[in-house]
Amino acid sequence: MADQDTMQVKSTSKRSAECSDIILRETNTTRLVFRPMLVENPRNDQASVNGTFIFQCKGRNDEWENLPSIPLSQLKKGEGFKLKVKSEELLYLHEEISSLYELYAESGIPQGESQYIKANKQITELVGMPQYQLAQFLSANRKFGATLLSRLVQWAVSADDPTALVERLVDLGQDSLKKLNIAVGIQSLRTAIDIWKKNSLSTDEEFWQSTLTENSFVLEQIFSWPVTIVKGKAYVGGKTVENVGGSIVDFLIRNQLTQNAALIEIKTPGTPLLGREYRNSIYNLSEDLSGAVMQILNYKHTLSEQYTSLTRGQGNLFESFNPQCVIIIGNAQAQLEERDQRKSFELFRGQLPGVHIITYDEMFAKAENLIGVLESPCASSVSDEIDDVPF
Repeated sequence: MADQDTMQVKSTSKRSAECSDIILRETNTTRLVFRPMLVENPRNDQASVNGTFIFQCKGRNDEWENLPSIPLSQLKKGEGFKLKVKSEELLYLHEEISSLYELYAESGIPQGESQYIKANKQITELVGMPQYQLAQFLSANRKFGATLLSRLVQWAVSADDPTALVERLVDLGQDSLKKLNIAVGIQSLRTAIDIWKKNSLSTDEEFWQSTLTENSFVLEQIFSWPVTIVKGKAYVGGKTVENVGGSIVDFLIRNQLTQNAALIEIKTPGTPLLGREYRNSIYNLSEDLSGAVMQILNYKHTLSEQYTSLTRGQGNLFESFNPQCVIIIGNAQAQLEERDQRKSFELFRGQLPGVHIITYDEMFAKAENLIGVLESPCASSVSDEIDDVPF
C-alpha cells in the first residue's frame, strides 16, 4: 500500500472529474487500485464519489497496465467473483475517499487539471484539535507555534488570490482582529526601536534613509495626521536650463485625507545640533542644523513655484498648500547635556514657523510611548482612537 502525497484531479465534464488512483495493494509485478471519480449527484449532493476497483500488472517499460476484466453481467450461471480487501486496505481507502468528500464539499468539481498536496497526520490532528487543546499545545510549544505562524503568514501573503484567506480572518470577529492588529503593531514598533538602540551612533545617512523607508510608521509619530510616503529622494524642482542644481528632498509625503504635501529632510543622530558657546551661556547653532533649515525652506520654495510642472499628467499625486517642513537630526539626550544647551536649542526651534525640528531620540521615544499605550490594560478602549496608526 503506497503512501501518496499528492492527488491529481482532472475534470472530464462540468459535473465529473477523474482522480489519482488509490493504491491499495502492490507487489513488484501486480497491484490493486481504486480509481475514484468526483461526481455531481442531483439526487444526493453528499454522494459525490464513485469509482472502480482495477487489477494491474507491469507491462512494457515497467508501466502499469490494466488486466483484462469480465463485466459481472457476462457471468454465467454458477459463476461468481469475490474481491477480498484487507482491514488495513479498507481503512486506507476510507481515509482517502473521505478527503475527496471534503474536497467536493469545499470546492465542488474543480475544472481543468489540479494537484492537491495532502496534509500529513500531524497537521491533520493539529487542525482538528478543539480550540482549548490547540491553545494548550501552542502555549507549551511556543517556538513551534511561532515558526508555524511565520510560515502560514508567508504562505498567505504569497498566495495568488488571498481573498478566501482574508474572509476567514474576518470571520474571527472585530475584537480578535483588533488584538492581532495591535500585537503586530507593537512588534513592528519594538523592531524599529531595537534598530535605533543598536545604531544610535551611526552617521550613515543612507542607512537612516532606508531604515525610515522600511519603518515608515515611525515617521507618522512626527505628525498628528496619517501620512503616506509619496517618494523617498524626491525631486522637487530647482534645475537650471543646464540641467543642474536640482533639489532632492529625503522624503516627500502627503496627508492621506487632504493630500497636502510635507517635506522631510534627514541628517543622522551624530549630526551636531549646536556649535560653540557664543557668549553668556548662549550657544550657536551648528552649521549642519542651520544649513538644513535653509535647505528645506529652499525645497519648499521650489516645490511651490514648480508644483504645476512637477505634477503634470500624474493625477492627484499630492497638493502643495503651504507644505510643512520637518528636519530629523541629532540626538538630544547625547548632545544637550547642559541646561544652557537645551535652552538655546529650544529657543531656536520654537521660533521657526513652518519648520519642525525633531531629534532621532525624540522620534523613537514617541514610538516607545505608543507601545506603552497599546500594552496598557485600557488599550482596547483607546484602540478606536488610534485606528490611524499605520499597522
